[in-house]
Amino acid sequence: STPKDHAAADCLSAVRKGFSFYQMLQCDDGQWAGDYGGPHFLLPGFVISAYITGNMDKIFPESHRKAIQAYLLNHQQVDGGWGTHIESPSTMFGTVLNYVALRLVGVDAKTLECEKGREFMRQHGGALYAPSWAKFWLAVLGVYEWKGIAPVPPEMWLLPSWFPLHPGRFWCHCRMVYLPMCWLYARRFTYKAADDPVTSALRCELFPDQTYAQIDWRRHVHSVAAIDNYSPIHPFMRWLQEALLVYERFGPWKWLRKISSDFALEY
Repeated sequence: STPKDHAAADCLSAVRKGFSFYQMLQCDDGQWAGDYGGPHFLLPGFVISAYITGNMDKIFPESHRKAIQAYLLNHQQVDGGWGTHIESPSTMFGTVLNYVALRLVGVDAKTLECEKGREFMRQHGGALYAPSWAKFWLAVLGVYEWKGIAPVPPEMWLLPSWFPLHPGRFWCHCRMVYLPMCWLYARRFTYKAADDPVTSALRCELFPDQTYAQIDWRRHVHSVAAIDNYSPIHPFMRWLQEALLVYERFGPWKWLRKISSDFALEY
């Protein structure tokens, strides 16, 4: 209950108190932040984006980076991994992305926590056996090659809206994730990881017992750890992806890719 000496005397006073409360919550840049805690695959993408665009210090000042470190380390599980969300058992999806995020915000690879994270990944085949969304982020960061990514062609958006596989018919969250993905995939955008000491080191840390330059990326397009393989890919879907890989290898038609990429960018 509200103490009597703080209770609003009338409707106008109550409204003013409401305004004052939300003024206290407003961020410095004018927006109101929304808590979206739970998933463990969102923050790493934000960290990677800030890192590759050179905005790490601007978006995540040192105090924020320390807070991210504390949050991620608090949610590391006893087996060394991270779950897909805070109530999930450890998965390669959560572990690979959160390990990368920890390294990008300044945690040293020699710490016990990072060593445990690498051991968990090693036990499950390394980042080659992470699910497709994790591999996609790694490719953007430059610590995984696009040859090992399942196709995300922007041309799909030019299909008739009635077509069963038109992206507009996907679940909303899936659709809006694959929209920017297809643009990045079409451009094969990648950070110059070899020129950066942290990302260069990640090329070794994420693939234990393997040499990055010698990995057969194409062979691992469909590789996924058993602990992440909740719904094995249907043979027909695998056949479609293989067909698209052939299209990507011998095509695509430049004019069609440009039209579809522009469409995705302006969507």
